[in-house]
Formats: sequence, C-alpha cells, structure tokens
Amino acid sequence: MEDNLFKRFYNKKLGVSFFYNSLLTPQKDSLIDDPEHDLQLIYDELKFRIIKLSSAANVGLQLLGLENGLRSSLGENETITEDNGPKQYQIAGNETAYTTTIYPTPSGNYMIRRYLVSHDGKGYLLAFQDKLEKFESDQSQNIIETILETFRFIDS
Repeated sequence: MEDNLFKRFYNKKLGVSFFYNSLLTPQKDSLIDDPEHDLQLIYDELKFRIIKLSSAANVGLQLLGLENGLRSSLGENETITEDNGPKQYQIAGNETAYTTTIYPTPSGNYMIRRYLVSHDGKGYLLAFQDKLEKFESDQSQNIIETILETFRFIDS
C-alpha cells in the first residue's frame, strides 16, 4: 500500500473515535446520511460502516443478546462462514459478537465481517465488506485492523 497516511474520525454524537487509512473516504448516501447514527467509509470495493442502534434496537439487543442480535442483522442470501455461528471478541474493552458471511451478488461474492458491540447500554454494529478474493489480503486486513485497534467510545 503506497498511502500510509491516517486520519482520525471523532464524532461525539455518534459516540466513537478511531484512526483509519486515508485511502478510505466518506460515502455519501441520501438514504443513510445520518452522521449521528451512521457512517460509511469506502475505498475501491472495501467498505466500512458503523451504525449506532436505535433505542428500540438496544432494548431488543438486551433481550436477545449479542449473538442472536448479530444473527438478526444478516441478509437472507448470506452464508455464515464460521462453525457454530457468531464468535466472541473485544472492542475497546467491551464484549462483542462477530461473524463472517459470504454475500453473493451478480458482480461477484463479497465477504462481510460484522461486529455487534454493546457499550453502556448502547449497541453499535460495525461491518467490513470487500470482494471475497480481496478480503484476506494484507491491504484489506491492515485497514480493518487499524480501525479495530484504535476504536474508542466517547462517553458523554
């Protein structure tokens, strides 16, 4: 990767901060343009999205638990790649469930890794998506790891 410059994302209303590779740029989408609850960054076929769950979704998350909540976010055409479903992970010291899926499209298959994390009663869904053949590449993995390793919650 030629461009190793990093930018810092900091948004008190969304409640998070992290560093990301400057190759990623914000994706403007009129359907999801809600900077208090949603952010999407994109570079080529690699996409990163974070969604702050609504109050109703947070209640459901508390009732269902992280693993079942994560399963409910999957599309009907997706196939989970891990045996026995979602796994446990830590993001910024918080319990997190994650899963990796394959999502078929007419232009090729995508791999999507989702993380569902609960922090102080607020749920966040983080998703990384790239073409199946590129997802495990050093470039994609370095971009993903930088975000996950520098991810912090901003408590208001």
